[in-house]
Amino acid sequence: MGIERRHALRVPDCRMITEINQENPNTSSVVNFSATGVFTVKPKSFNRLGPRKVQLEIPVPEAAQTVWALGEVVFDRVSPKNCGSGIRFLAMAGKDERLIQEFIEYRRNEIVGQMMREIRWRKQLAAHPSPFAAPPPPVRENTVPMWVLPSRCDD
Repeated sequence: MGIERRHALRVPDCRMITEINQENPNTSSVVNFSATGVFTVKPKSFNRLGPRKVQLEIPVPEAAQTVWALGEVVFDRVSPKNCGSGIRFLAMAGKDERLIQEFIEYRRNEIVGQMMREIRWRKQLAAHPSPFAAPPPPVRENTVPMWVLPSRCDD
């Protein structure tokens, strides 16, 4: 059994951030956030791997702000196409720290709310003898729209 490195709740996210390593900016995609760090994925490059300090520029469009933080890469996961990095926050402004914590709480509430809607829908579905008589499932941002076909006219 491995050592658990996570000390805080992580929430999934998908946004582009900038990692500045030795004056070289690299764009990364965030996989998840916590109050203590972030996990990012970027295309495999020939940058130095292992422990290193990086400057992070994290846009938070929900608050119309950008968070600047100093982080330390504590581990790397390298695959043939990309590189994932676990970055622990070392320093950031107090207002940025509060903004990250509020963002994590907002995302957590969003996820729990979606789970509760799904549970309620499944209970409603189970109460009907036929799934065709049940109400439609909850709509998410990634729900594929379905079109109702017109009823057949048997003339």
